[in-house]
Amino acid sequence: MNRCFAWSVPVVAAGLVLSGCSSDKAGEDTASSPSSASETSTSAAAAESNPLADTAATEYKAYAVAQIDELVGAVKVLTDAVRANNLKAAQDAFAPSRMPWERIEPLAGLVEEIDGKVDARVDDFAGVDDPEFTGWHRLEYLLFEKNTTDGGAPFADQLDKDIATLKEQFATVEVKPIDVATGAAELIEEVSEGKITGEEDRYSKTDLWDFDANLQGSQAAVDKLKPALEKADPALLGKINDGIAQVFGTMAPLRKGDGWVLFCPENPEFPSPLCPAVTVTPQVVDALKAQLAGLSENLSQVAGVLKLS
Repeated sequence: MNRCFAWSVPVVAAGLVLSGCSSDKAGEDTASSPSSASETSTSAAAAESNPLADTAATEYKAYAVAQIDELVGAVKVLTDAVRANNLKAAQDAFAPSRMPWERIEPLAGLVEEIDGKVDARVDDFAGVDDPEFTGWHRLEYLLFEKNTTDGGAPFADQLDKDIATLKEQFATVEVKPIDVATGAAELIEEVSEGKITGEEDRYSKTDLWDFDANLQGSQAAVDKLKPALEKADPALLGKINDGIAQVFGTMAPLRKGDGWVLFCPENPEFPSPLCPAVTVTPQVVDALKAQLAGLSENLSQVAGVLKLS
């Protein structure tokens, strides 16, 4: 801090001193003007939006809206079967009902509290009988662990209501370019760090349906960001697309009809009578882990490369 002390000098001298201080201050202001102007210019440039990324956000929200529309119908197939006490139909509908959600889960999570209501696992509650434990995994427990639809109707009704709330509230959600970039990364990170253990669909063993949907959703986000990435870092875009293709290639032999084999790895963390034999070998699990880790790392760079915040 600059100070001028002139308490003991005559008044005229004091005036000169004060005048000198004033001149010094003015000089400092003048000298600092170019720097201030430069900082303002830099801030304005940083705040400038990326039109290509803005378009990606608009298009990805439209994609999410279409997925939510599909979700409403797919969930109703499941919940109608539960209410009709048709166990086989409900079991068959469980995995397909989740796929539209899994494609857009990070964006859907922008609707407050929705994830905890429809997709929380039993680990987040006091136990399987906790009344707060609702959504897909409460129904999954009944359908696959208890092998029944008994007691499922209230949870089916609640799932329908919660998905209807998602549809209604998502219409007003603002999707920003950063949400597209981080969403693509989060979908893969979720598989890489969690779902690969079999924790998500531990009762039904339908994890590969979720893997597939997460990859599809991430690919859709990358596709929307493609024009921006082609301009900013085409090499990174190439690595990401190659990484997604590699994971799909590793999963391809696990296809079964229109769906997938049950996720039954060796020495599973979550054993189940649905898994009398290994369907996903250690070699495949290891390959998926390595490929997903690499893909996750590349996707984590997208927001930075596009200067999104």
